[in-house]
Amino acid sequence: MTNWEFPVDVNATDNCTKNCPIQLGQVFCDGFHKNGSIGVFTHFHQDHIGAIKNCIGQYDKLIVHPITFAAIVAMDKGMKLREQWVTQDRTATFPSKVGTISLLDANHIPGSCQVHVQTDDYSMLYSGDFNFPEMQIKQADYLVLDASHGNIHYDAKSDRKSVMNRLFEDVKEKVDNNRPIVIIVPAGTLQELIKNIELGHSEHISHDIPFVADKKQIAILNSIYEAEKSEFRDLIEFDERDFWKLQRKNSRMVIFLTSLNEVPEELSNYYRIIVGRYRFTETEPAIRVMSNGKGCRYNLESHATIENIYSYVEEVKPKVVITDSSRSDYASTLAKLIKQKFDGKIKTFSRPRN
Repeated sequence: MTNWEFPVDVNATDNCTKNCPIQLGQVFCDGFHKNGSIGVFTHFHQDHIGAIKNCIGQYDKLIVHPITFAAIVAMDKGMKLREQWVTQDRTATFPSKVGTISLLDANHIPGSCQVHVQTDDYSMLYSGDFNFPEMQIKQADYLVLDASHGNIHYDAKSDRKSVMNRLFEDVKEKVDNNRPIVIIVPAGTLQELIKNIELGHSEHISHDIPFVADKKQIAILNSIYEAEKSEFRDLIEFDERDFWKLQRKNSRMVIFLTSLNEVPEELSNYYRIIVGRYRFTETEPAIRVMSNGKGCRYNLESHATIENIYSYVEEVKPKVVITDSSRSDYASTLAKLIKQKFDGKIKTFSRPRN
């Protein structure tokens, strides 16, 4: 489709097919565009901030939520010195010659936002990664939609608070019985989980129990929760000398990692908790014991289910929906499902086209 007629797109410039910039008129989100001057980053997951260094060299303004900015600076302290940054909370707006830009709560990870742009003629919205409900809603004529769970099999229901409480109980029970634990959890949710374990319960896990995490994840934790960090225990850096001392003694500890690939063979017998990482369907529980009995999977719902995607679209009331195929293989399927769900009344496209 060469003559694209809409002001929004997943902009596959310079042969980009993965993690492409999201175009809302003349505002570009979560990626670099050679003609861009105003950019927005929705949250600090790598598939959304990977183009920061390219953007910082060209864009006049880069808009982020304060928590996202804190995480970015934690990962690269030099970023704090760049003058392009505009930190904006969800109650403010950024007026510009290309439209008024608002950030809306996306209920994904701490600081995650949707991006809304209002011009004189129309409105545009990029969902970013989101979880409906418990997020802000603002109607828009054009919607660019995350497609992470754009499949009919993502239809499980989960009470996030109850699941988080059960996860805490699981961790406490294991360490009270002198068992070391490995928790595999995505960045962002990792920091949220540590905060919940430290401050979210009437019972407490003794500060004598070491918590371990990657150096970068510890820096993000202390940066985005600066006001609370004095109440956290000091975390030990994963793969450093102090960690291996504990491991050799088979000491009880809680290790937070972001990938199964980070788990060394020496930890293969540790009790394992995996947060997300697989498809939960309606017929399956939100908490699932592993078949080997050595761990448990927990669904904390950081992305919307297919039914919640439909509800979100219904509330936004767009005339056109674009699904982002540069970050999900489900985009084409989701575009078709939305078209069917709304009886063809909403124009739907998967972009960029392969």
